[in-house]
Amino acid sequence: MTNLDLKPIFTTVVLSILFIVNPTLAFSKDITKQVIEETPLDEQITLYCLMYCIGNERKGILKSVTVNKANKNQYTVRGKAALRNRQVAHSPLEFTVYDRTVIVNSIGTLNPKTCELRVDDVTVENDFQDIVTNLLKSQSDVIGKVVKVPNCKNFLN
Repeated sequence: MTNLDLKPIFTTVVLSILFIVNPTLAFSKDITKQVIEETPLDEQITLYCLMYCIGNERKGILKSVTVNKANKNQYTVRGKAALRNRQVAHSPLEFTVYDRTVIVNSIGTLNPKTCELRVDDVTVENDFQDIVTNLLKSQSDVIGKVVKVPNCKNFLN
């Protein structure tokens, strides 16, 4: 097996997940559909899972992205992605060998004047054997990373 540098891929996925938000927050604007239509984020999550999830029915899904005005000059962006690891046997009997979905939640702060998004936190749920969590720990510079979001104001109106 080749020893790949996962840092750029994981950083992209985490930053992408920042556009996935918990829709239960009060006064949040759900921008999931717009993010899917106007950015490559959902494709990046799908590709990430094709590379790193396991099983014959693996799938990466952008679950939600929300934006919430934090103060006059900043917005809070929350994202949620699901990384499904699933293996189904089809012959001679059909049965599910395993089915585990890892949920990655992220939160960041967006400055609408500069369109810079800072990763504030990332949490992982249902992480069998802590695989995604360990990836995150090995990529410790993901938290605090700042990226430019093209046309960010389109998501705020």
